[in-house]
Formats: sequence, C-alpha cells, structure tokens
Amino acid sequence: MGKIFAAIDAQIIKPRTVSSEDEGFKATKDDIENFYSQGNPTSYKRTNAYGDSPRSTGVTGENGDYDYSIYLEKHEYQTGTPGFPVFDEAQWKGSGILGRGGTWFESEEDIKKAIMNNFS
Repeated sequence: MGKIFAAIDAQIIKPRTVSSEDEGFKATKDDIENFYSQGNPTSYKRTNAYGDSPRSTGVTGENGDYDYSIYLEKHEYQTGTPGFPVFDEAQWKGSGILGRGGTWFESEEDIKKAIMNNFS
C-alpha cells in the first residue's frame, strides 16, 4: 500500500468505518430497547431476550478493506422455543407479544443512516 493510500486509510476510511459501526450499533440497541415502550404484559413474564440480543462484531480488516456486522444474537427460551421465530412475531405484533413492532426494521434504517452520515 502506498503512502498516500495509507494516509487516506488511517485518517479517513478506518475512522469513518469505526464511527459508522459505533453509531449503527448504538442506534440498534436504542431501537431494540424501544420495543419495550408499550408497557408490561399481564399474561406472561418478559425475559428481555430481545432487548439483550443486539451484537456487533466490531470493525475488522485493514488497508481500506473493513467489515463489521450488527445483528441479533440467537436465543432459546426455557420452553425450547427458538428465539428468531419469537423475535419475528414480536416485530409484527403477533402471538400476543406486547411491544412496539418494527424495531429491527428501524435498526436496519439507522445502520444505513450511520454509514451515509459518515461517508457522504
């Protein structure tokens, strides 16, 4: 890698990638936490599995080739029910789950916005 590209990478590309990941992950955690803003259910006890599920790999890579993933960690409930079908039901207010729907969609939009804010 040439000196000019190394300087651009160190001063522009990597810091903007790290900032995009930081902002996107923070927004994801906030969006997912907003799911719980609809009150507390009376017919079941919350596990907060959805609220605890946001994860990020952090930024990896070098020389202008960086990567990160922001995702929801798989969870299995004590009943044996896998988490993703429950998470999906929660997004669309299904199965009697009390919560604000669409929070993962909001997260996806906020992740895109963080990238645009840092690279445009």
